[in-house]
Parts: sequence; C-alpha cells; structure tokens
Amino acid sequence: MIDIFTVEMESAQKQWLELVKNGAISQTDYYQISIAQLELLKKACPENVHYTSWQAEYYHLDGNLRRSGEQYRSVLEQDPPPPLTEDELRLIRKFCPVLQTTAQECFPLKDVVAIHHPELPLIGYHLFWEDDYDYPDDFEPCDHEEIWVEYNPAEESVTKVMSFFHSRVIESEAAAAEARNNGQRAVIRVEWGKHGSLLKGWEEMSESLTGLSIMQWLKDTYAHVSAGGRQAAHPLKRFWPDRYEGTFQQYTDFSVTVDPLDWLSRKPLMFKTRWANAILQTSCLLYNFHPKMEWPGRYQQTFR
Repeated sequence: MIDIFTVEMESAQKQWLELVKNGAISQTDYYQISIAQLELLKKACPENVHYTSWQAEYYHLDGNLRRSGEQYRSVLEQDPPPPLTEDELRLIRKFCPVLQTTAQECFPLKDVVAIHHPELPLIGYHLFWEDDYDYPDDFEPCDHEEIWVEYNPAEESVTKVMSFFHSRVIESEAAAAEARNNGQRAVIRVEWGKHGSLLKGWEEMSESLTGLSIMQWLKDTYAHVSAGGRQAAHPLKRFWPDRYEGTFQQYTDFSVTVDPLDWLSRKPLMFKTRWANAILQTSCLLYNFHPKMEWPGRYQQTFR
C-alpha cells in the first residue's frame, strides 16, 4: 500500500505547490507545512545542513525569530565559518562596489556585510537600507539587497558582476568591464526608495523571469511610486515622502555616490561562509531583515 500512498501524495504535492504559486494557499501555511517536512528530513538526514538552513529561513520568513535563530546557530555549529585570510580581507575591500543613488533617495544605507564564498572566488556584498518605500508593514526595518562579484584570483580582476533585482539575479559583461576600468570596483545604480541594484547596460537588459525589459519595469515603478506607492496611508509612512517628486529623467539620474567601503572600514563585518543568512542574523544585525538567497547559483539552478 505504501507505493500507492506515495504516488498519490506525490500528485497532491504537485497540486499543493501550484496552489502556493497562484496564492490559493497562503505563504504562512506554506511556511508551516515546509517547516514540518524539513523537521522530518532533518531527522532522516541529519548530516544535510541545507535542511537546517532552509528550515531556519522558513521560520525567519514566518516571523519566528527565536526559532530561526536556533536553527541558524545549528547551521553554523554543523559547518563553522573558517577565518578569512589576510588576502581575502584585502580582496573584499579591493572589489567592494561603489553605489550611485538618485539625488532624492529617501533612505540612508544602514549596514554593509561582505561574505566571501568558502570555495569559490566570489564575494557577496549585502546592503541594508533603512527601509523599502513599498513595505512599511513587513516588520523588517530595512531593505536587504545583494551584489556579487566574481574574480580571477591569479590576476585579481573582476570577471563577473551580479545583483539581486526584485527577486531576480541580473548580470552583464558591461558591468564587469566597467569594474575593471574603475580600479576593479563595480558601479551599481540604485533605484529610488526600493533599491533595486542596476548594472551597467541596464537600459538594454530584460529581467529573466518574465522577459520584461528593465526600462519598462522602471517606468512602471516610477508611475507607481509617483502615485504614493503601496500602503500610501500606512502610519509608518507619515514621515516618508508622500510620493516620488520628479521626472523620470531624474528618477534614473544615478549621480550621487555612496561608498560601502566606508561602512566596512567603520564596522568590518566580513566573513567566509556559504550560510549568509545564518551569519547575518547571528553575528551582524541588531534588527530583523528579509532572508534572501546566499549565492546567485541558488537562483540560476532554479530558473535556468
């Protein structure tokens, strides 16, 4: 009978996932079911650290920070972060990207955390802006954004620049070339209020999930925030700008420099681990944040 039951449940699982994707099953219910499933997987395969990490992320996404912290600590106990070498510390600083914001940007940068991959010549730069203009109600007093820089260890030159743009990973060869021409420091254009991280050549790029051009995305977002954005009447927005005031040309004029290296100099939050969310919650931030993918390969394996 177990063969029949497992085939039936496999079919039900597929339907369940489709219902999650189309919103018929809430994210909260999805998190709770996933947490329970991962608990069983952890018991059956205690050596698989990914199951503990994923469970921590689901607890985190569901707002249960104490339980997520317990699981994140367990992740780091199972796979302790090795110390950074002096060369790795130097390279983290050398490849630190430069940010270009708009003149009217309403949220300051709060923190920067740099994480070197334990096996690959790849560095993740985690940016924490004061908030996201569209999400005053998410109980996350920051906006977590990510940039990844891949480099050639022998030549110490940038080979790839990737960024997290509204749940998509984008990359461009033009961004890598720009970094090489800028002392190996990538230049990241930052969207007003929402902090999507744009790369050199963004005007001709499309995002990878739907194929929508990034130019059209920004035009749509410009119209949205110019009308007050999401949750315009939320009480936590009362000290924020009522709307974006300015033309689309000003909205895409990324001319104000913000240097994350200044943050890393004042507060050297630099680590080596594959478990970025675990390090961020247990060792870096005094406030809640939205857990995102540690490395771009997680996105690329799913959508390519």
